Formats: sequence, structure tokens, C-alpha cells
Amino acid sequence: MSSSIRMIRSMLPLFFGMSLLFVGNGLVISSCGVKLKEMGVGELEIGAINTCFFIGALISTIGAHRIVSKVGHIRSFAIFSAVFGVAAMFHGFSQNLYFWALLRALLGFCYYGLLMVIESWLNAKTATFIRSRVIAFYEGVFYFSFSAGILILLFKLDTFEIFIISAAFIMLSSIPLNLIRIKEPKIPKKESVSIPKIFSIVPLALVGSVIAGVLINGFFSMASLFVMLQGQGAKEVSIFMTTAMVGGFFAQISIGSLSDKFGRRPAIMGCAIISLISAVLFLVTTGSSLTQYILSFFLGSGFFCLYGLSLARANDMLVDRTHSIEVGRALLFSYCTGSLISPLLMGASMKFFGAMGFIYVYILLLTILIAFAMTQKTVPMHLRKPYEEHPMHNMGEMSALNSSKS
Repeated sequence: MSSSIRMIRSMLPLFFGMSLLFVGNGLVISSCGVKLKEMGVGELEIGAINTCFFIGALISTIGAHRIVSKVGHIRSFAIFSAVFGVAAMFHGFSQNLYFWALLRALLGFCYYGLLMVIESWLNAKTATFIRSRVIAFYEGVFYFSFSAGILILLFKLDTFEIFIISAAFIMLSSIPLNLIRIKEPKIPKKESVSIPKIFSIVPLALVGSVIAGVLINGFFSMASLFVMLQGQGAKEVSIFMTTAMVGGFFAQISIGSLSDKFGRRPAIMGCAIISLISAVLFLVTTGSSLTQYILSFFLGSGFFCLYGLSLARANDMLVDRTHSIEVGRALLFSYCTGSLISPLLMGASMKFFGAMGFIYVYILLLTILIAFAMTQKTVPMHLRKPYEEHPMHNMGEMSALNSSKS
């Protein structure tokens, strides 16, 4: 039995806990736009409320480690999951938008605090030579579980039922963690980041990270509104979002070897072109559900790969490896910034241009990324580092640290 399989088997309780966490978060993230639209809330207001989730996430990257350092990883996981569950349930008690905005911020803070605990555990437990295989398994757990959470929307549930179910999954996720006996890992120290300095070192990686943050987390938070503005319901939202994630999952399987062979810049351009063509076709097709599901598959297969490719590009470009942690944090910060502005940007676009305003954002940003990539050079093969998968959904501290070690 290989060492990676032994490692995964030894941490099956943790992976099971992760799966419950991702199911609950997939449901609570995808349902927000659906329920707000059913309440008659406008596009810009929905975008603003969804933005609060990422505000909470950013606060989490600043303050969650203090909680973990004081009470430990297991207790922190219990605290974050409990608050997450309570915040999810409270959505059903009021339709006040300010209250929902506060709850979304709490969800963002707790969710990314939970991810920080999980990934720090994985990082401490996993040897460097098997990290890529373990992270690949982790990504598979994420895609499968998050999609399962979205698919729960297929059932005709009311607001209270949806958030009770999501809260249950999140609270249950803390139980398997208590079954693992492992020395708690240390919390990394924070270091300053200079974005202008990093841009001078890895410009394409930085631009790619910002755009990836907008497109990936804009999809999670606003795709439901895009579907509903076309007169469709929660069932169509569920299938549309799941199809895109399936496309992203299959693309992640092959993008590493392809980018190792042809280079990160061509891979970034190729993924952006696939998504761009799919986005343009949304504007010219009849708009039938089946057509949109097919286009969603190819849309997701392109943009879901952009963050991992940006990290790989940064690793290829680094000559002085002492900058690796700083670069990793800068790319993470850029990804977070893109995530933060994505709901507002897409909400405003849909307010002024209707449902296709969602697609206009993709067309604009993908065109900018392709144009910028054309001005850069491909790193020669002998200078490329082996591609390592990265959790594209995470804003937690450990993603940046893991990327700096590849």
C-alpha cells in the first residue's frame, strides 16, 4: 500500500468531517441568492449581502488564528462550527436584510476559520513527497461534497428547512475531528506583503489570482441569481452550478500535466479562452436549460483552474526562493480581494444589464486576462517546477503556505 493511501486512510475521520462541512457550506452558499430573490430583493442588494460573507472571510484571515492559538485546534473547530450552525439557522427567523448581512459575515468568518484548522492539520500530517496526492484527494472531497450540498436545492425546501439542514451538516462535521489523535500544529506567524513588489516579480500570477477570485467566488455567490433572473427556479440553479463544478473537477485532473508540458502561460490562456467562448455562447444561444448546462460545464472547466495555474506560474518565476512565502501570501490576498468585490460587481452588472450582466463580467475579465497573458513570456521547461494542486476554494492561511512549498 502506498504511503499516500496509508496517510489518507489514517485521516478518514478528518476527511469525513470535511465532507460534512462542505455539504453544509455548499447548501448555505448556493441557497442565499435563491431565497433573497424569492423575497423580492434586488440584484445589487443581493450582491452586497453576499459580499459580507467574504468580508467575514477576510476578517477570519486576520483574527481567527488568535482564537486557535488560545484554545487549540479541536476546540476552535467546535467553536467555529457551532457559531456557523447558529448563524445558518438564524436566517430562518427574520427577513431583515441587515440581519442577513451580519449572518453572512459570521458564516464567512467561521467557514474560513474551519478551513484554516483543517488545512493546518493536513499540512502538519502530510509529508512533502505525498502532499500533491493528498491535496488532490482533498480537492475531490471538496468538489463532491460541495456539489452534493448544492443538489439539496433540488428538493422543494423552505428557507427554514434549508438553513436547518445546512446547520446540521456543519455541526456534525466537528464530531469526526475529535476521533483523531494528532499533535496540534503550530499557527504560522504573519508576515508583511508588498503587492507592488510582488507584481514586479510575478505579474501574470498576481493578475490571474485577482481575476480567479472574482470569477470563482462570484460564481458560487451569484450564479443562482443569474439562473433565477431568467425565470428558472432552485432546481435549475442546482443543476447549473453542479454542472460547472463537474467541469472544473475534470479539468483539474488533466491541467497539471498539460501545464507542465506546455507552460503555465499557455495553460492560463487556454483555460481563459475556453471559458470566454462559453461565456460568449451564452449571449447567442437560445437559452434553453440543456444548452446552458452544457455551457456551464465548459465555463467551469476553464475558470476553476485559474488560481492553481497562477500559483504554479508564480513558483516557476521565482528565482529567489526566500520570496516564496511572501509571494504566496500576496497571491492569496489578491484572490481574497477579487472574491470580496465579486458579488458587488456582478450584482451591479445584473442590476443594469439584467441576467446577462453576470456573463458580461466573465467576458470582460477573461478578455483582460488573455490580453495581459499575451504580453508575458512562457517560462522555459527546464525552469518549471512540478505542478501541485491547490485548494481553489480556500482563503485560509495554509493555502498560501502550501503554495510556497511547491
